[in-house]
Amino acid sequence: MTLRTCLFGGLACAALVLGGCGDGDPVDTDGADTDGGETNGETDGETNETVGTSEGGDAQEPPAYSCSELMLACVDESTCTPASTDYMPRENGSADDTWPACISDGGVYELVDSPPSSIARVEAFDFVADKLWRNGIPTAQDFLDARVEYTIEEGLESRVNRREDLHYDPIPESEWDPGFDSDKQCSVPELATKYSDRCAGPAKIAPLVNAAFEAGSNGEGDLTVHAAQIEAGLLWFMYISAYKEASTCATNKAKDCDSAWAYYTGGFQIDGGIGLAGYVKMYSENAHNRIFDGVLAARCWRNIVGDGEEYPLLDELPPSDVEQFNLAHEQLDNALHRGYAVVVRERLIDHIGGLRNGESTVATWAFLQVAGPVLDREASERGAPEASTLAGLWKSDGTDEAALTAGLDALDSVFDCP
Repeated sequence: MTLRTCLFGGLACAALVLGGCGDGDPVDTDGADTDGGETNGETDGETNETVGTSEGGDAQEPPAYSCSELMLACVDESTCTPASTDYMPRENGSADDTWPACISDGGVYELVDSPPSSIARVEAFDFVADKLWRNGIPTAQDFLDARVEYTIEEGLESRVNRREDLHYDPIPESEWDPGFDSDKQCSVPELATKYSDRCAGPAKIAPLVNAAFEAGSNGEGDLTVHAAQIEAGLLWFMYISAYKEASTCATNKAKDCDSAWAYYTGGFQIDGGIGLAGYVKMYSENAHNRIFDGVLAARCWRNIVGDGEEYPLLDELPPSDVEQFNLAHEQLDNALHRGYAVVVRERLIDHIGGLRNGESTVATWAFLQVAGPVLDREASERGAPEASTLAGLWKSDGTDEAALTAGLDALDSVFDCP
């Protein structure tokens, strides 16, 4: 367990830990970070470091209701099999797949560079979780305390405010503001508004989270609803962040692979995890493992095409290497979709259980109305007939159990395997 307060922007890291604060974090495409990000393990080597405990991470709150007690469909991935092109480090050390030998074959994430500051941002999420939804009904003071952690300089808020969802087309170069770097065009308010899907962080997640923090801090309305909106918004952020960093690991900076791993696990190896990994792992060990395989696939690719400590970017590589990266990125993306869908389905089960037992379901529905629509794009892109079922469900009032159960089935149909 790590008990600490890390101040970003080059300030001090004061810690009560079993271990110690790491050295300064690298500058990555998440920004000019000089904060002392901690890891949850030891390091070896100068460039490729093994970090993260093999176990641990703060436990998530278990679901309020189980699928079996409600006689609803439970998570079943027993028939799922990897694609023939997938990287499979857990199967005979990758010896039986089509991938060349690489640094990830042992199933352990090895750093490209120094421990990323993204770890501290996921730890900040866990701090917010403890304040707002893991320990009963929050108070206005809890919102104030959580907001302090959220808004630390170069912390979680700073990345939410500029996070792009790379599932959507980029802003046309002809519209770029010359005063901003190419990867920060979503920081331009007019562009964020015009391209709100691509600019999901500043256009959608930040306003939602900020409004919920404001209302909660003022003690306005149902505080559990505000907490649920923040929870859903920040899980959405981590979900698209892992995908984004895995992409820019190839196109921008190799060490962004480290941030992809950190945004998913919070700095842990496969047997642990906080943040999004903590949720997925509790609901589906298989989905969690497959996401971790995808993270390792991106790291493996980086190692295969690298030359010592030199890492050529995607546009400098031959088509065969580009195709190999696309396989890794798609493997991770598919697993993330399933993992995120499992989180949504478990909250949907809790919502149905609350309805059946006459409990207040405003908080579970507030969560689902934020988290659910995030999957609509992928459902439509897959051409799934159930896409309209899901899209319609999130727009409803959440009181029709038949529609909710149909939504549960639709999630499993569209996002059946990681």
